Amino acid sequence: MFQRFTGKVAYLSSWFGLKIGCGIAKVFPQEAFWLADRFADIGYHCFRGFRNRSVDNLRFAFGDRLTPPAIDAIVRRSLRNFFRAFVESAVAVKSSDDELRRSIPLEGREHLEAALAKGNGVLVLSAHLGNFFLVGCRIAIEGYEAYVLVNQPRDGSFAKLMDDYRLKARQRTIHARPRREALRQLNSAMRRNRLAVMIADEFRQGKGIEVPFFDGMVISRRGPATLALRTGAAIVPACLVRQTDDSLKLVIEPELELERSSRGAAQIRENTIRITRWLERTTRTYPDQWNWMNIRWWVANREKLGNQEQQLKQAV
Repeated sequence: MFQRFTGKVAYLSSWFGLKIGCGIAKVFPQEAFWLADRFADIGYHCFRGFRNRSVDNLRFAFGDRLTPPAIDAIVRRSLRNFFRAFVESAVAVKSSDDELRRSIPLEGREHLEAALAKGNGVLVLSAHLGNFFLVGCRIAIEGYEAYVLVNQPRDGSFAKLMDDYRLKARQRTIHARPRREALRQLNSAMRRNRLAVMIADEFRQGKGIEVPFFDGMVISRRGPATLALRTGAAIVPACLVRQTDDSLKLVIEPELELERSSRGAAQIRENTIRITRWLERTTRTYPDQWNWMNIRWWVANREKLGNQEQQLKQAV
């Protein structure tokens, strides 16, 4: 009974928060961005786990190529980018298609068209970088039927609330769980030559494929490579990146060339490595726009990370 009550309170709070937040962001965008920046500053000091893990991951990835002050600056900007993305998403819900086209230019549409011309659907590969919330939205206003694969909240009411808001932002949702149903919907979308946005950069311990990433190893999900090989879908990378003036631009890259001649686990691993290489290149280009919390380095890297911590302590 108590859990049901708290669940309803959380749902109503989220509902009111989204309604009020979207309204304020649209009417007073500059004030909303100012608040987002202040919350990011506060969060940097209060979210100790986020700060420490991000710093550790950056230090591990770049080693002595970045100074401690440079790493600190990247973590701060990364958090600022994340808070600003929420405001931009709220503004998008209340904006017209023409307003979004003007405020978010698109680069590389020809790569999307070339992939769709093959007729097997397109997996739009993205990451927790820039404003990843609106990748599907910006693609959809060009007239494409776009789906977004998401890990939905456990609370069913809250999950529906988020689905409704994604739909207002022109994005249809496919839930990652249950897995069988997610695969059915993704396969259906590919057969109809549609687009599905996949955020494929959550490297965790557990099931997956061990692949190189920066100077270490991570466990990467095999889903994008497996789905592309089964359906014949093209994988087209795309990120909604922040410019120096804080505006956004959707950058669509050429289709990733996949290994399709071989078969089995080796083929899936090779293509997962190619996907991870793309992510590393993109992250190196925009290090302050990526969520560095997402890395869980594989066990073999722990000794190296511990040695780096010792060297840092000795230097201090």
